[in-house]
Parts: sequence; structure tokens; C-alpha cells
Amino acid sequence: MKTKLLHYIFLLSLFCGVANLSEAQYSVDFLLARNFHEISVDSLSIEEKIALILLPSTKEENYRKGAEKNGFQNPLISSGAMINIIDGFFGDEEVYPFPDVRAIRAIDDNKMRRILRVDLLNDLYKSKKRFVLAGNQYLFDEVKFSWKNSPSNHFPFALWVIAGNRGEAISIPAVKMPGQLFERSQALETLSDNSNKQIFSPWRVDNHTGLPVTFEKTVPKGIFFLSENPEDDFKKLVRAYKNNLLVEDDLDIGCKRILEKLQEVKCDFVPQDSVPESIAHLTRRQAFEQGVRFFNRRDIAFLPAGFTNIKAGIISDVKEEATFTFHQMIENHIPLTNNEVSDLNYIFWLADGSELNDSIIEHKLSIILEKYPEAQIAIIIADSGDYFKFHSLPDGVDALFTSTSDYLPVWDLLAQAVAGGLIIGHAQPHEDWLANVKQFSRKSSATRLKFGIPEEVAMYRDSLLYIDSIMTEAIRLEATPGAQVLIARDGVVVWSKNYGHHTYEKNREVESSDLYDVASVTKIMATIPALMHLYEKGKWKMEDTLGMYFPETDTTDKAGITLKELLLHESGLTSYIPFYQQTIDRDRLKGGLFGRRYSWLYNIKLDDYIYLNRTVRYRKDTFQKRPDEVFSIPVAHNFFMNRQYLDSMKLQVLESPLRTRHRYLYSDLGFFFLGQLVANLSGKTTDVFMDSVYYKPLGMYRTAFLPADKFPSEEIVPTEEDNAFRKQLIHGWVHDPGAAMMGGVAGHAGLFSNALDMARMMQMYLNKGTYGGKRYLEESTIDLYTTAHSAENRRGLGFDKPEPDTAKVSPASKFAALSSFGHSGFTGTLVWADPESGLVYVFLSNRIHPHQYNKTLIKENIRTRIQDAAYKAIIRRDETSQEH
Repeated sequence: MKTKLLHYIFLLSLFCGVANLSEAQYSVDFLLARNFHEISVDSLSIEEKIALILLPSTKEENYRKGAEKNGFQNPLISSGAMINIIDGFFGDEEVYPFPDVRAIRAIDDNKMRRILRVDLLNDLYKSKKRFVLAGNQYLFDEVKFSWKNSPSNHFPFALWVIAGNRGEAISIPAVKMPGQLFERSQALETLSDNSNKQIFSPWRVDNHTGLPVTFEKTVPKGIFFLSENPEDDFKKLVRAYKNNLLVEDDLDIGCKRILEKLQEVKCDFVPQDSVPESIAHLTRRQAFEQGVRFFNRRDIAFLPAGFTNIKAGIISDVKEEATFTFHQMIENHIPLTNNEVSDLNYIFWLADGSELNDSIIEHKLSIILEKYPEAQIAIIIADSGDYFKFHSLPDGVDALFTSTSDYLPVWDLLAQAVAGGLIIGHAQPHEDWLANVKQFSRKSSATRLKFGIPEEVAMYRDSLLYIDSIMTEAIRLEATPGAQVLIARDGVVVWSKNYGHHTYEKNREVESSDLYDVASVTKIMATIPALMHLYEKGKWKMEDTLGMYFPETDTTDKAGITLKELLLHESGLTSYIPFYQQTIDRDRLKGGLFGRRYSWLYNIKLDDYIYLNRTVRYRKDTFQKRPDEVFSIPVAHNFFMNRQYLDSMKLQVLESPLRTRHRYLYSDLGFFFLGQLVANLSGKTTDVFMDSVYYKPLGMYRTAFLPADKFPSEEIVPTEEDNAFRKQLIHGWVHDPGAAMMGGVAGHAGLFSNALDMARMMQMYLNKGTYGGKRYLEESTIDLYTTAHSAENRRGLGFDKPEPDTAKVSPASKFAALSSFGHSGFTGTLVWADPESGLVYVFLSNRIHPHQYNKTLIKENIRTRIQDAAYKAIIRRDETSQEH
């Protein structure tokens, strides 16, 4: 996956170009160039000299507050000409932070480093900055310019000075200020007691030979000191120099050397190259991704392959924004359980790396383990600092997820890492800040859907934005009140958006968690995967006939129909039977059942030129408003069917006319048998079987039959205002009348879900049967079912496929490969997967609201136009070659 991603970055950079900027002179009122030439060390006060050598290693805002209060400020800061990249940075317009020093060190791809270098130089140019506080090698070690005075590798940091018109840089070494200077644990070498003996160890820069070992010996080298608390350190140093604890002559020598370097700054810097914002964004994001690390006491993933029995909760010690970001992403994979539940078996402890110490960890762990003694605990830290340089994985903690910097987008990545959505590499030798946990470092592959950006899978963001226009048009034309649209490529979700509202009253906006009635998509999301599983278990064969499983067909012309014919819609069974029409009380009906024109008698419009008689009433021996032992099948709210009528429905199917076999005719009736076959072979109804075998293990927690019993009504999108049959708004009940009369669980309809859950199942198909590290189906089974089986019939076994005859209407985009597969639904749904392009496409809507005769979504081809946009967004290799 990593190789593929880097290839995509290369393709994008070729196509989008690394363009030359204009050679217009950079006109900036850059005071530093003049001021540094005018500065003489002799003219500086002690305070000004100390301010010159002292730089903040933390956020500049804290430094500025202290500087304003105490009247000191380093001129690099006061001029606004320096940027601190030790922890990365957010610019004014960036949607992703620039990588920190640790993230940069993790990058081993020269193309990425070059893009980041150009990105940085352009950011400096736009923000009128010239100084970069970063690592001692950072992004400048591979540039083919003449670098001067490169800092010693022994010093971890440097101030890089952009000094020439081509972006050349010189550098000044920088080192961290001793944390407890002048305190008992860190004394100066010259500090002694009355007996003239040194009583405390001197502060040392590092253990490398050749380095100055004490603070006072480092100062005259011309080195910056990075302080976590500049205000306090400034005060201490002023007192030390004024009280002659430190030698001012050494300070003068150091300041002079720094000024000599700063005086080399020129004012004519214009970056030579540029990169598109989308490529810069992708590369920044990928740099942080490559810095994510996973440590586990066992060489396995932290979460299990199947999510069936997971009860996970979050305990957070970080800011609310970070907690929300992590929470929001982790729930894209697994629902979190209320922390008050005592039997949680997985705990995600979000810890603040800046406050990490042994006592905090020990105290917090004791609380967690006391409340959840059986839980697996993962400690998740965006930036652990140097804690794990000296400490191992704490006792009681099973896993550690960490990164390099504490930015909100990093918490998003950490959540994806925990859930199995990211590729994670081993901790590298140079990552000394993780030295004491490296023995627990684990590689991890991406086994579940990742949430990323279009550029990372070589897709144009601008092309995908056309989807917004199509959906705006659809809602304006009232083709549907709202919709969910999801597009993934190569296992990366690059587009997941919600549009419009549940209804035209606009009382509730569509949310990602909302459930839609997926109608006939039920076939490939429930009945077909159930049959595939049972097929692999040897429970049935393609050549088996209905007569082998349904004795009631023995005396009919249906007995010889094979299961393969049912799956291919080649059984000759009629398309559907309007069962509810057979329950009409004919004695109370005035006139015929339907009329072709609207009138006072035929005033219920069902479709164009089809109007239902207003005097239609249903037999009281078939339906009633309250349930009892006989009327026990719920069909809608306060609407129950006599269980004995199921026999009548079965008889209608058995007596239905049979058309020519071995010829394609789409039929729901075939799936009546197939749905019942799942129950007969497994001993479980389809909903129970799918829940245990697929939905819960896959993490499809928002997929269900009979959702009104499982989810709040406000989370379920209403379908039709059913004036013909149930005389009510169908909300949380299956729209299909036949499926409703079967109790809401049928082979052809009844399933409710959201776009993300649909994408999980489709990605499992694209993965040839695996997801989350668990195998659900064999590759050969996937191929068998998703392949067309005759030249006359485009369909696979249960799956719909593109129409190869261009003269005919196709259910999918004209760009979809013939190997692709999916299904559409009457309610306004479409799911599709394409093995050749790696695309997964999900469109869920309630286009039949408020009435099913609304065909605007179909007439305007909304679903396939959006799918077209997804295909057009793919950057093809031939395009990049031509552009290059």
C-alpha cells in the first residue's frame, strides 16, 4: 500500500506539475537585513544579548506574552521572520499542518521530501519569513545548492537561514536549554560550596565526544538555546550574568558569531518551484501518517479481526477538541459503549504527552483496572515527547499508539490506526524518543476502510466536487429530499457526504448515521452473502432444484427450477405479485380497482395513468390495528396481518404463471424462495444469520432488518406516504408491500442501512472475501457470483452487472468495467464495486418520498451521473504521461 501511495504522489506531481514561479522581485520591507548589519555586540545590553541567544521551543504566543511583560524579545521573533517547525506548524490557509521534525525524519522517499521542501519555501515566501527553526538536517540536506556551515550532527536542532535568491540556506546550531539550570539537580560547573568543591554535576549538552559539556562552554560557540519556558530562563540568565556567575565575555563571543551568520541574509529570495495545494496537502498528511507507531506486548493487532463482542470505551485526559476528533473517527469503525458499563473489554486511554510521568500513569491505570479489570488497554498519545526514551510500556497497558505531534488531524490518524485503517511501520533506529519501547514495535497493514483524500488514490478533488452540483440539482428538482453519497478507491474513503433532509419539510438534515430502506439492494447485502456462506459449507449446489427444498412445489411447474436459475433471474417466475391487492374487500368496492384518469372515485395516484379507487378497504380477517396470537405479523405502525395469510401468499406464488425458462426476466419471486432457503439451511432467519456471520464482525452496526425495533425513529429516513395500502407514512418499516407482509424480513427487500456500512460489505467483496483481517468468503466464491454466466444475460449470481450492449440501458456508469458488480433499489439506492478501478460507490436516497411515482431521480439519471463523476476523477496513467 505504501508503494502504491508513493506512486500516486509521483503521478499527481507529474500531472499537476512542479511549476516555476514568476521571477518577479520579492519586495518586502525586510528590516532584519539592515538591522543585523547595523548591530554591534558592544551596543547591546546584557538583556538584549540574552534575548538574542534564547529562542522558544514551544508556541511563539507564550513567548510573546512573556516578552511583552518583561521587555525582552529575540529580534527573530519580534520581526515575525522566523517559523518554528520543531513541532510542525499550521499556516493561515493550510488544511493540514506542516510536518514536525520527527515526522520529517521518518520520510524515506525523496519525492516526498522534495515536495515538502518546495512547499515550505513557498510558505516562507508568502509569509515573508526567512528563518526556520528545525532539525539539524531537516529538509535541506539533499538540496543541490551550496550549503555553508552545516551544523554538527551532534546538535539536534538548527536555525536555518534562507540566505540566497534560490533558497540557499546557512545554519546555526541550536540545542535545548537545560531544564533545571541553577537548581539542585543541574548546577553550573563553576558553582561550588564554601569548601571550593563542586557539589553538583554540570549540565551536559549530550554524551557525544567533541561537544561542549557545560552551558558556559557552549555559549561562546555561537549557538541558540531552545527554552520551554523563555520567561523564567531569561530572568535566571540575567541574574547569573549580572552576578558574575556567568562570564559576559563568553556571551559576547557567542552573540558576535550568531550576528555574523544573520548578516549573510539577502532580500532577493524568490522560490524557483511550486506544487499544487492538493499535492502539498497530501504530502503533509502522508508525512504524519508515516510517523504513527504501534506497540503491543503481543505480535497481533490490538483489536480483533471480527467486532462481534467488542465493548469499547474512551477515557480521555486530552483537550475536548482532540477527544471529539478521535471519538468521531473511531465511531466510523466501532460504536463506543457508555463508560458506566462495567464489562468494557477495550479501553482507549487518550493521554496528554506533555504531562506524562510515572505517578500519573500508575494512578490512572489503577483507576481503570479497578473499574474494568478484564479490559485490554491501549494508551494513545499524539506526542509522547521523550517519555518513552527512558520508560518502557507501562505495566497494565497492552498497547501504545503514538505519533510525532499533537495536532487535531493526528488524533484522526491515531483513531484510524487503532481501528486498522492505516499502514503502520516499525519504529526506526533514529527514533530515539521511542528507544525504550522499540522491542514492542509492530507493523500493521490496513485491513479496514481508511478515510483519506482523493489525491492519495490518484483522483481529482475538483472533479469530485461536481457531485455537489448534481446533488444540488437533484434536491432543487425534488428528485429526492436528501441522500448519502460515498466513494472509496483502493480501500480509501475519499468522499462521504450527506445532502438535504429526511423530508421536504426540512425538519431534519441527513446525517451519516441515518438509515435508509435499501430495497432490492437487500439481495446482495443479505440473501446472496448468506447463500455464498452456505454454498461454501456444502449446504446446497447450483443444480439443486426447488423441489429438493420446497416439497410444496412438487405438484407445480416450479419444482424443476434450479437455484442457479433463480440467482440469474432465468427461472421464468413472474416479476412480482401485488399480494395486498388480494386482500381488498371486494364487497365494499365501488367500481373497478384502478382508473387511468383522476376523478372523484379514482383519486389516489399510484403512477402515471394509474389511480386507485377511493373506496378500497381491506378485509378484516386479514388486517387489524392491534396484535394478538392470530394477527401477529407487523406490517406497519398499528397495522398487523393474520399469520394464516402467509399460506395464501405462498399459494399465489405457486400458482403464478411461469414464463419461458432460461431467459432473463428480473423477478422478486425467486428471492422469496432464496430468502426462505437461508432459514431452512441455517436454522436462522436471514436477519439473525447475517447479524452473527457478517454484520457484527464487519462492524456494520447500523445495518438491520426491522429497524423500528432497534433504532430511534429520528435516525431512520421516512419513505413513502402510502395511501394505497397501509394508509400512513412508512417510517422505519420496509416499503416493499410483499416484504412487509412477510414480517419485514424477506429475501428481496427489508434491509435498512447507511452508506458506510454498505461500503464495508462492498469492500469485502472487492477484497475477494476479506475485511479487518478476517476471511468471510473464498476468492473463488466471489468470482463465481460476480461474473456473468451467459452472453444473453448481463447478470451474475444475484449481482447486477453493466450492460455490455451499448444500445441498451445500463444500471451503472458507462465507464464501469464489465467486471464490476452491484445492485440498485426501488427506493432510490445504488451500490457498485469495480475491481479494475478499485472503486466502491454507494448512493442512498428516499426518492419515493412522498410518493413512489416521483421518477425524477431516474429520469435525470442522478445516480449514474454521480458515478460518472467518480470515474472521471480518476487520474489515468496515460494522462500523466501526455501532460509530462
